[in-house]
Formats: sequence, structure tokens, C-alpha cells
Amino acid sequence: MFCLFTPLPAFAENESKLLIGYGDHDAPPYAIEKAETLYSGIIKDIATEISDELDIGVTFVKTPRKRIERYLESDTIHLILMTNPTWLKSKKLQWSDSLLIEKEVIVIKDDNLKEYQEISDLRGMIIGTIRGYKYPALQEFFDQEYFVRYDVSNLEVNFIRLSLNRVDALVGAEVLINYQLKQSKYSQLFKILPLTIHKYNIQAALSPNAPITLSQLNLVLKKLKDQGVIAAILKKYQIDE
Repeated sequence: MFCLFTPLPAFAENESKLLIGYGDHDAPPYAIEKAETLYSGIIKDIATEISDELDIGVTFVKTPRKRIERYLESDTIHLILMTNPTWLKSKKLQWSDSLLIEKEVIVIKDDNLKEYQEISDLRGMIIGTIRGYKYPALQEFFDQEYFVRYDVSNLEVNFIRLSLNRVDALVGAEVLINYQLKQSKYSQLFKILPLTIHKYNIQAALSPNAPITLSQLNLVLKKLKDQGVIAAILKKYQIDE
């Protein structure tokens, strides 16, 4: 029988582990913690599939967003699953093929009846954003003060501020926003505008000396996509791919 993956017998002998980073910046459903431990979420589920396919153990390492590149370069961690080459500048990293396409969308209050067809229609609004995040499609408008950026620590705080009319809208990843809305009993207060702000690939970043190769990682991810495993993981959290 043809074997899709290169055997990795050294893993069992040397008890090597794939160290996978995640952090508070990975909002649910990417990472869901219980008692300061990664309990569930998209990152854990995909990592478990990679572990099974390559027969290698995985350990999850809490990683501050600002230290991701340093940790990857020093092999403190081997893999970050949910990122993008424009977010990490290190030339030493290896980049996987795309896991999924993420979209940035805008949320407003449901009682806001104005029509928004394009970004310029947001003129004069205060938009809830996440501290430290970049919004390439909006940056020119922020720079010109066409509308105002208001930073907070996480998406949940942005929803609270929007509900209290402290901001006029919020921007975020569609995966995270859909999950947040479906978990909230106040979801009827909000609506997502039919306006895609930005699209980008979600890819994995692999450290230079990881115990798996980029080729092995890409073969696994392709198999998981082709067999519908990644789509099933997203559906598990009530998200369509």
C-alpha cells in the first residue's frame, strides 16, 4: 500500500514532541482555555489531527504574541498554526500552505438602519479595534482620521462597548465574530455588515529546527482539507469554511 507520509520512527525512540504555541491573542474558538490550560478549540483540534497523522506527541506552550518570532527562532516552540506571513517578519520561518481563508468584517448595532455599501460609508464612526493589531484595508482611513480607531484588549470588550454605544462599530475576523455572536444571549442586538473589509490566508509558521519537515506538514494539512477534516472542525464550532 502506498504510504502518503514519511515514517518517523525516531519520534517514539527519542520521545520528541512538537511544541505548538498559542496565546491570549488566539480568541475563541481558535483557543479555548480551562484553568489556564488549552482545553479545546480549532488550534487544539487541528494539532491533534497532525499528531495522529505523523505519530508525534504535541505539547501546547502559552506564547505571548510579541514573543512568537523569538520563540520560533529559538525552538522554544516549533509551530504556530493560525498566523500569516505579513504578521511575522522573520526570514528564518517556514510557511505552510493555506489552512483557510479568513475575512475581516464589520459589526454594528441592529437598530442602526443606515446602509453601508463600502468602507467610505463608515465616515465619522468610532470603530472598535484590538490593541496591537493591524488592519491593512483600514489603515489609510485611520491615518486620515476619516474614522477613528478605538483599541481594547479583546473582541468581547468591543462587543460590550458596542452594546453601550461607546463605539459605533467593531471590526474583526469573521470566525471569531460568528463564534462570539453564537455564544451570546444578546446576539440579536448586533448584525454583521455584508461588507468584506479584507481577506487573507491563515497559514502555519514552522521553526527552522522543528522535528517535522515543512513537506510533511503540508502533506498532512492537504489530507485534512481534502478529507473534509478541517471543514468538520470549523463546523464543530458552528462555523462554515
